[in-house]
Amino acid sequence: MKPGVDPLRPRPVFISDYFVVSRRKNYVDRITPMKKYLVLIALLLTILWLCIGGFPRLAHHTMKMCFPVVQANDTVINPLKDVDMNDAKAFLILSFDDWSELPEGMPARRVLVCTDAEVLQQLKNNFSFEISGGDMATAESELWVYSHDTLKLMTNIVIEQNRIGIQNELTGWAEAVNQKQLCRLFTQFKPYRWPRLSLRPN
Repeated sequence: MKPGVDPLRPRPVFISDYFVVSRRKNYVDRITPMKKYLVLIALLLTILWLCIGGFPRLAHHTMKMCFPVVQANDTVINPLKDVDMNDAKAFLILSFDDWSELPEGMPARRVLVCTDAEVLQQLKNNFSFEISGGDMATAESELWVYSHDTLKLMTNIVIEQNRIGIQNELTGWAEAVNQKQLCRLFTQFKPYRWPRLSLRPN
C-alpha cells in the first residue's frame, strides 16, 4: 500500500474497468452456447453410433484356432455338434475385404453378434462342412462361438453369397454342406453395439 493512502477509501472506478468486465462477459456469453453445441453434437454422434453399431474397439487375442478334434477318416464334420446353444454367443469378425461379397441382407460391419438361442441352434444343426483337402489363403474373417462363457470354436471363415467355408490347421479348407441355410442364418446376426469387445480364449 502506498504511503498516505486511506485503506477504507473506495477505489475509484475507471472507464477501462468497464471495458474489462464487458470483454469478460462477452467471452462467457460466447463460450456458454459453444459448450451446449459441443454437448449436443457429442450426443447426436453417440446416438448415431448406437444406431449403426458394429464398429467396436476390438481387443482379442491372436490365436490360430479353437477347434474340436477331427478324425483322420472324417470327410464331413460339424464342429458345433457337441456345443450347448442354450447359453451361447456367436461373434463374426469380418474382414473389410469380405464386405463386398457378403450375402444380401447381411450388414457390412466389423463385428456382428448373435445371442438368439433359436438361431444358434439352427446354426448348430446346419454347421456341417465337407473337407476338401485344399487351403483357402484369403479366409481372413473369424467366427468365435462361446457357450456358458467358454470358448468352444474359433476358426477362419468365408461368407459369400454363393460360398461359405471354414479354414483352419486341422481341416484345411472345408465347404459348407448347407450353404443356403447358413447364408440365411448369418443374415440374422446383428451389429455389435458396445464401444469395446474383448474376445479371449479359455
